[in-house]
Amino acid sequence: MSTLSPDYLSIDYNSLITRLKNQLKNSDTFADYNFEGSNIAILIELVAYIAELNTYFTNKVAKNVHIETADVYEAVNRAARQMGYEAKGAISSQTTVSVNVTNAEIGSIYRIYPFTQIECPENQDEDGNTIKFANTILYSVLASASSFTINMNVRQGEVTELTGYTGEDLIDNELFLPSNYEFDNDLDDDYPSMELRVNDIAWTRIPDFWDELSAYRTIDDVYMFVHDRYGRSKVVFSSSRNVPTRDDSIEITVLKSLGADGNVAIGTITQPETEFLFNETEGEYFDNDSITVINPTESIGGQDPENIDTIKENAKSTLHTQYRNVTAKDYESHLEERSDVIVAKAWGEQEIYPTGSYTNYNRVYLSIIPSEWGAGSITYTTTTFDPSWPVENAETIMVPSSYNSTWSDALKLYMEPRKMISAYEEFSAPVLIYFAIDFSVRIKRGYEFTLVQSDIINKLIYWFRDENHDFNSTISFNDIVEYILDTTEASPTDEYLNTKGIRNLNIRDIEISHTIYENNDDGNYPYYIEDPTTYEGDNQLRTIKLGLNQFPMLASTIVRVTQEET
Repeated sequence: MSTLSPDYLSIDYNSLITRLKNQLKNSDTFADYNFEGSNIAILIELVAYIAELNTYFTNKVAKNVHIETADVYEAVNRAARQMGYEAKGAISSQTTVSVNVTNAEIGSIYRIYPFTQIECPENQDEDGNTIKFANTILYSVLASASSFTINMNVRQGEVTELTGYTGEDLIDNELFLPSNYEFDNDLDDDYPSMELRVNDIAWTRIPDFWDELSAYRTIDDVYMFVHDRYGRSKVVFSSSRNVPTRDDSIEITVLKSLGADGNVAIGTITQPETEFLFNETEGEYFDNDSITVINPTESIGGQDPENIDTIKENAKSTLHTQYRNVTAKDYESHLEERSDVIVAKAWGEQEIYPTGSYTNYNRVYLSIIPSEWGAGSITYTTTTFDPSWPVENAETIMVPSSYNSTWSDALKLYMEPRKMISAYEEFSAPVLIYFAIDFSVRIKRGYEFTLVQSDIINKLIYWFRDENHDFNSTISFNDIVEYILDTTEASPTDEYLNTKGIRNLNIRDIEISHTIYENNDDGNYPYYIEDPTTYEGDNQLRTIKLGLNQFPMLASTIVRVTQEET
């Protein structure tokens, strides 16, 4: 077994003194010298002391070069990052609370804004402060009766507003925060733990900057939230993306977490803050006397910041799984490396049966958009898509039916080297959701309508390209309009210069090839993110989230652009 060199235990203080004296006794000058109480004895002790310190720190440095032997947190954190693993800070516990409202005004819209606090009067932290929870997204409901209930996801933490920062406070593109805050180890869920705004514009948190190498990245206003090697929370920007300038204001809303100490029992999250439920219609906060809040389940998932042992274990586990299809992202990125696959989607039993179903354990569902449709990949039938507005011909759209067995077997063989034991892949035919949009446009003087019309449609076609989208995506029609109006957005082959001639662009109507206007009580997709009962009538401009196996397409031939009279 190899040992560190020099060996600290064989060159300690007392051993060094003895060795130095023996060395001197072997010389002619000090052969019969009595070292006790002499001046040279002081020098021997000083040399021995310095040598022991050097030996100790040399061994300490040698031990902390490799993660297996490291015993200093800073070194373990740094070594884990070199392995591609980010150490986690405190994780807040989460649960669902029921907000029961009585004496509501029928027809009024009620909202609970993000980062609204609810306290646990019976639970205090070690400093005697009441434990607090908060929602992190907007909840909105149209009161169809005088009583209603809002089921709201909350996570433990005291809401903290960090303001007054500017880009001038950045050091090497990093902003160090004054305390440790909730880390949030799942950035893919719908409940973020923090919000960062630059000049009042929200930026997106991402797990790492590696996707800056990808040609398909779509946003540059991004940041990382890191628990660094000194146990501090910090925000990191990338010079390959956008970085706030010296004069840009930076505002951060975060949760100060208690970690494992923030787990609470059933029925303890009961006291909302004074300004809790806002009546949007009346423009005032609702009386808390008509509101009761309770958590029907305990809060779970609270964890303290990772220590040396957990970082070592998790970092090595992450490294060992990099060449196995363990997560959904592993399946998707592995399949998309093939030239005959454009986009892939993977999901499992947790997405279908969140409470658990043993008959679906280890089953991995896969949906794929092939580069070429047909008998060699995915067979399909056709149908017609006829919008409500006048068109010369209805568009013919595809309805995928089944995978070609030869192709699916080839994909299974391709995935075999990365297959996990007992994992079972099941191919689910993709469902193509076609969108047709009716635009109205006013153009500037000097531009020809037919050219502007053509560029609008062509730019929309590029936006809906398979490579630019994914399964289970969210379609925002406001984003589509902003994209078309943004003259800096262009394809590699077309700058769409005639879109500069747009004075106003509006969406008058939307047609979709699948029925989507029902409430999503039973988990069907696609569905509106906002509850349909929030609206009077049917507002077709609501944001739409597609299902796990559903993919957005454009019915380009029946897109209509109509010129408005000036």
